[in-house]
Order: sequence, then C-alpha cells, then structure tokens
Amino acid sequence: MIRINLLPVKAAQRRASGQRQLLVGGVVLLTVLAGIVIFHTVEEARLLKVKNDVAAVKVDVEKLKKELGDYDLIVAQRESLLRQKAAIKKLQDSRSGPAFLMRELSDILTKDKGPTTSKEQYDELLKKDPNAGFNPNWEPKRAWLLSYTEKEHAVTIKGGAKSDEDVAEFLKRMKLSAFFVKDSVYWQQTQPQVDARLNNVTYVTFDVAAKVNY
Repeated sequence: MIRINLLPVKAAQRRASGQRQLLVGGVVLLTVLAGIVIFHTVEEARLLKVKNDVAAVKVDVEKLKKELGDYDLIVAQRESLLRQKAAIKKLQDSRSGPAFLMRELSDILTKDKGPTTSKEQYDELLKKDPNAGFNPNWEPKRAWLLSYTEKEHAVTIKGGAKSDEDVAEFLKRMKLSAFFVKDSVYWQQTQPQVDARLNNVTYVTFDVAAKVNY
C-alpha cells in the first residue's frame, strides 16, 4: 500500500491563503486611505470656495456702498428729515392757537424731549458755541410751572425749581424753541423759598417774560 504525505501541500495552501488575506487587507487599507485623502481634498476645496464667495460678497458690498452711499447714514438722514417735517408741521399747526404752545412747554419739561427747533440751525449754533445747546441729561422734574398768562402774544410764566441752574436750563430751552422769540425771553426775578411742611426743603420761584411766535 502506497502512502502520500500531504503535509507540504497543506502548508503551502495556508501560506497562500495568508498572503491573499494580507493582500486583501492592504487593498482595503489603501482604499480607506485614498477615501480619506479624497474627502479631505474635497472639503478643503469646498471651504476655499466658501471663503472666496464671502470675499466676493464683501467686495460687492463695499462697491455698492461707494455707489449708493452708507446705508446706515441714509437711514439716519431719512429719520432726521421725518423729524424735521414733523417739527415744521407742528409749527404750522401752532397758528391755530396757544394749545400747541402748552404742548411745547410740556415737551420742554419732559424727559428725552426738548424744544422744537431747526436741526440745521441748532447744529450751526453748536458749531459756533458748544455750550449754547440744551442739556439732554437734565431732569425736567427739577422745574415746574405755577401759572401762565398771555396778552397780545406777550406771556408771563411763573414757576418753581430746585435751583437757579435749573431755571437757567429752562430758559435756555425756551430761547431755543421756535415758539418763543429768542431775544424776548427774559428772566425777571428769582426768590428763594423754604417749605417747612417738607422738612425745610429749599427751592426757588421765578418769573419769566417772553413773546410767543405763532
């Protein structure tokens, strides 16, 4: 009986199988690496395109600003024009009677408001004298009106204030108002007062004469 030794053949087959597995593993690894490289390259290209697009948009925006002007500035100018038109309308409406003068006095003594005046004239005034403008941070509650009388467009106003400085601010606003003749606003007198009912609180009373412009 003849016996054939197959061990060398099986060993060769195992070696061949191992080589095939290594080859397949290498191919898979190379494929994965190639995929990563391709993905990274595509993403870099996409990011570069986005950056270029953003840069192009910025260039277009700057070009439009130069052609059309600054949008924020245009909006601010439009708002200023609307306020001026409202002020002009208010001056025109004031010709119907002193009720609008009462509204003007109310605006003068209201927080975040002030006298009705031409923006161009006011800006020009500030250029000549920065101290000529009214103080927007002044607290109007520091002054109040006690009486108002008018005869032939000449008015007398009696009021009270915490101090002489508050009276001065009130008069400055009156002089800036288009409703009063600037040179006619006159501070007649001030009297110191003490209120014993309120723990001797001190204040002043004042009289102002002016001519109204309506």
